Amino acid sequence: MRSLRKLWGFALAAAAWALVMGCWLLPGQASATVPQAPNQQSVLTLSADNGSGNTIVFSGTLTAGGQPISGADIIITLDTQTLGRVSTGGDGSYSTSTHLPNSGTHVATATFGGDKTYRPASATQRFSVAPPTTTAPTTVITAQLSPSPVAAGSVLVVSGTLASAGVAIDSARVDISCDFGGLSALGVTDAGGAFSANLSLPPTGQPSKLTVTIAYAGDNRFAAARATFQASVTAAATPTPIATPTIPPASTPPPVAPASSTPTVVPSSAAMTLQNPATPAATVGVVLGIVGVGAFTALGVLWVLAWRRHDLLPGERRGFGSDFGRRRRSA
Repeated sequence: MRSLRKLWGFALAAAAWALVMGCWLLPGQASATVPQAPNQQSVLTLSADNGSGNTIVFSGTLTAGGQPISGADIIITLDTQTLGRVSTGGDGSYSTSTHLPNSGTHVATATFGGDKTYRPASATQRFSVAPPTTTAPTTVITAQLSPSPVAAGSVLVVSGTLASAGVAIDSARVDISCDFGGLSALGVTDAGGAFSANLSLPPTGQPSKLTVTIAYAGDNRFAAARATFQASVTAAATPTPIATPTIPPASTPPPVAPASSTPTVVPSSAAMTLQNPATPAATVGVVLGIVGVGAFTALGVLWVLAWRRHDLLPGERRGFGSDFGRRRRSA
């Protein structure tokens, strides 16, 4: 019994000792595993400088308490575009470059996100980019005025080319104006840089010379250009009067030959053709007269023959109302 009590006493003492040691050791271990917040303030600088040509360089340093921070990642942003990351060197410096942006004002930002030891930091730099100072090659305008000299009241043809440093300028607008009559025209160059326009000159008030001005406004590729050209002017040509046509007198119709009395008949296999077709009515009348006379003559001959062959019977008479043609029956 006494030994059992001793056993329980040792067990309770061991449990109490273990509890005491656990309460003493566990807080120390917990405090060792919880990370400590960074308590050193970092300082970041940024500068933007024009590099060589069309580049710009961003550079700066990262320090804490005057000491450089090496191996830190710096994020560079230009306006709203992130350019990338760059790491600091052993002296805490960094540097990167990019293409020079368009002319105007821009904002660059460098950002350090911090770590277990150093707090985050950022720096901003505002800078401006000037417009390019380089000038485009000179634009050359060539033109010809035709005809030269030109007469007032006629059409003057203006044709030429537009080029820059030997390169033809295509699809370019060319403004053409003339001091004679205040005329103007518009030309557009083709693929070879050629253009053409017509100016209708007024017929009166002509000067001894006229001046044609050709202007090109230029664009983002080629420089503007302007050139003048002159041509001599002559008086308007006098129109040649139109001769009045002369109507010749009507010619006398040729005389019509009279129809012959007897037409010439030409035999034909298909039909008989009467000659002298100029007087068909007269020819038909002559033919009908001849036929009528022949018929009357034939009847007279037949009558005479019948009269002579008739023998008179006793008591008959000759002539009209006689007994011609009747024979008396013998008793």
